Amino acid sequence: MLNSKYAPTLLRIGLGLLFLLPGLSKLANPAGIIGMLGGMGIPMATLMGWILILSEIGFGGALLVGYRVKKVVWPLLVIMVVALLAVHVPAWIAAAPMAMISVLTHVLAILGLTSIYLSGPGELAVKG
Repeated sequence: MLNSKYAPTLLRIGLGLLFLLPGLSKLANPAGIIGMLGGMGIPMATLMGWILILSEIGFGGALLVGYRVKKVVWPLLVIMVVALLAVHVPAWIAAAPMAMISVLTHVLAILGLTSIYLSGPGELAVKG
């Protein structure tokens, strides 16, 4: 069916944008994410912040175009799981406003990345 051919493509594009756009936003203000990581007690916050920014942009862009999807999803999964467990679940437990939406967004991203890993990039993917 035509729909099933393009379903992974739509999911891949949406997930790629989910990482690429926040990564570009962090690039515009790296001090924000670096300060947040430092405030959480993350060692080498500056290095870790830049790794996060460059990973979201690079791997998010690769996912967007469908380049080496089976490899690209792994670092993005790590980013989502760490953010979920270190930031969003604790905020949810502390009853922070909108925390449930953040938790669900991260869970959906994890499930979507897993789906793309299992199904492949779909149509219109860069070969590589």
